Amino acid sequence: MPSNQILVIEDHPLFATGIKDLVEFVATNADILCASSIAHAKELCTNNSPALIITDLRLPDCQGQEVIDTLALISANLPMLIMSGDDALLYSVIPNQHSPSWKLSKSEGFEQTSAVLLEALTRAGVQVQWRPNALSNRQTNGEHITGRLGQNNGIQLTHKQQQVMHFLASGLSNKEIARKLDLSPETIKTHLREIFTRMNVKNRT
Repeated sequence: MPSNQILVIEDHPLFATGIKDLVEFVATNADILCASSIAHAKELCTNNSPALIITDLRLPDCQGQEVIDTLALISANLPMLIMSGDDALLYSVIPNQHSPSWKLSKSEGFEQTSAVLLEALTRAGVQVQWRPNALSNRQTNGEHITGRLGQNNGIQLTHKQQQVMHFLASGLSNKEIARKLDLSPETIKTHLREIFTRMNVKNRT
């Protein structure tokens, strides 16, 4: 049986939480392990068998190419999603040639991040239950939004709320959405609170 474990290696608490939340949204049955250093990651891999590693390139005990090479020694064939806020560093490293690998800048928006994450999880054999284009796969009458597994979950959104969702999924900030729709940022916040309530989620991630 394929493993549903995902190992997230990130020492920044905010990014670690964001990645964990997004993985849980894409793959609700995933067992997410979190490490803040390479040493901690090695320790977790001793008693676990992750299907995918998601790692930052700047860690307290290891940086850059050394992160990739060290993880490759743990398991030569383990798929790896490499992330960094330093694009120069990200595109200078050489992925492990023996396993599927992806590079993702932390500056990418929600849509691109979700697409890359979905591909990595799928290739790693982890069951996914959501698609990044789900928000676009809605009825043209502007009243329903398609949810997980492509099934209509009965979530009712107004046309304006769907417009907000569209820009939200593109990674725009509240102020940017407000400018796009010619509304005040406070009105956007009100729409988002209502959307979160209707979709039973806690935040924009």
